[in-house]
Amino acid sequence: MTTSMGCQKSTLLATVVALAVLTTVNAGGAQVVGPVGTEFQVNTYTTSYQAVPAICTAADGSFVVVWDGASTNESEIFAQRYSSNGFPAGTEFQVNTYTPGDEQNPAICCDAGGSFVVVWAQFNNQDGDKPGVFGQRFASDGAFVGSEFQINTYTTDDQERPAVCCDATGNFVVAWQSYRQDGNRNGVFGQRFASNGAPRGTEFQVNSYTPGDQQDPAICCSADGDFVIAWSSYGEDGDKPGVFAQRFASNGAFRGNEFQVNTYTPSYQTNPAICCSADGNFVVAWQSFGQVGYAYQVFGQRFTSAGAPRGSEFQVPTANDRNDADPALCCSADGDFVVTWTRFRDFTDDIFVRRFADSGLPFDGEQRVNFFTPSYQELSAVACGEDGKFVVVWQSEGQDGSDFGVFGLRFALFPVAASPALSWLGLGAVIVGLLGAGVRQLRRRH
Repeated sequence: MTTSMGCQKSTLLATVVALAVLTTVNAGGAQVVGPVGTEFQVNTYTTSYQAVPAICTAADGSFVVVWDGASTNESEIFAQRYSSNGFPAGTEFQVNTYTPGDEQNPAICCDAGGSFVVVWAQFNNQDGDKPGVFGQRFASDGAFVGSEFQINTYTTDDQERPAVCCDATGNFVVAWQSYRQDGNRNGVFGQRFASNGAPRGTEFQVNSYTPGDQQDPAICCSADGDFVIAWSSYGEDGDKPGVFAQRFASNGAFRGNEFQVNTYTPSYQTNPAICCSADGNFVVAWQSFGQVGYAYQVFGQRFTSAGAPRGSEFQVPTANDRNDADPALCCSADGDFVVTWTRFRDFTDDIFVRRFADSGLPFDGEQRVNFFTPSYQELSAVACGEDGKFVVVWQSEGQDGSDFGVFGLRFALFPVAASPALSWLGLGAVIVGLLGAGVRQLRRRH
C-alpha cells in the first residue's frame, strides 16, 4: 500500500511538473539598458575648466559634444565629434572665431544627415551692446559651413541662454531670453533659419504673458519642422515660477496659445527641458521644489502633437529624500524618452538616468551614470539614437586632473538571458492537472 501510494504521489508530482514545463513561457526577448564600455573623457585640453556640455546625435548614431572651455583667460566654445561606435572623429576644435571676451552656454542640434549647428551667448559686445547670441553651422564631417553669424536682431541689453533644434532636413530654430525686449524683464524670443543659414522671417516674441521674468527657454523640433518652446515664467501659474510652453508650425505660425505645463503650482517649478518625437508628440521635464518633501525633485508631463496632456504629471526619480534637479531630456523617433538629472548631496553630486516608454511607463528604475564619484558630477545632457541607444555627457570636477572636465557614457539595450516563467495559462493548466490527478486518485481509492 505504501509503495502504491508513493507511486501515485510520484505520478501526481510528475504530472504537475510536466504540465508546468509544457505551459511555461520563455521570457527571452526582454532587454535592459546598460553602459557600453566605460565613461570617457571628452575634452583633450584640461587646463582650468571645461564645462556646461551639450550633445546631439545623427540618424547613423554619430554624435557631437560641445562645451564651454577656458582658453587663456577667457571662455570659448569647443567641440568634439564621435563616430557611432564612440570613437573620436578627428580632434577637438574651437567653434567660435570671434574671441574677445567670453563665449558661454553652448547649445547644439544635428539633422538626420549629421550636419550640425552650434549656438552660444557672446559676452563682449559682439552685437554692439552687452551679450548677444551667435551661431556656426558645420557639415557632417566637421567642416565649417560659412562663418559665425549673429542670431538676435534686437541688441539692446542682454540676449543669452540660447537653445536650438534642427528638423530632419537641417532647418533650425533658435530661442533665447532677452532683457526688457517685451516691455518688462526677461522675455523669450526666437528666430527660424533655413538649412543654408538664411533667416526665415524675422525674430519673434514667444511669450504672451510679460509681467516678471520669462526665461531659460528649451526647444524641440519634430521631423517635419514643427517646434515647441518651453520656459520658466514667474507668477503666471499663481505662485512663483511655473513652466509654460508654446507650439509652432514649421512656418513659424503660432499653434494655439501658450499653456501651463506644471499642474502642481506651489513654490518653484523651473529649469525646463523638452524633447519631440518624430510625429510631434513631446515631453517636458522640470525641477519642482517642495512637491515631494522639502527638496527639489524632477517631474515630467507628456503631450500630444496637438498640445493635449497625455496622462498626468509624473515624478521621474524613484528617490524622494534627495535634491534632484537640472533635468535633461531626449526622445527617440518612436516616442520613448530618457531623462537625466543631477542628484545633489552635501559633498558630492552624481548624474542619474531613467528610461520611459512612449506610454509614460518607466522601463526600469533609475541608475547612476557616472563611475567616478569623488566631488561633483553635474549639468548633464543626453542625446537619443535608434534602437534604444543614447549618450549622456556631464561636467566632472577634478576627474581630468584640473578643474571641471567633460565626460560621457554611451548606453545601449542588452538582451536578458532567457529564463522559464510560468504564465497565467500555464498556472491554470497546472491547477486543472492537480484537480484531475486528485479526482483519479479518489476514484482509485474507492
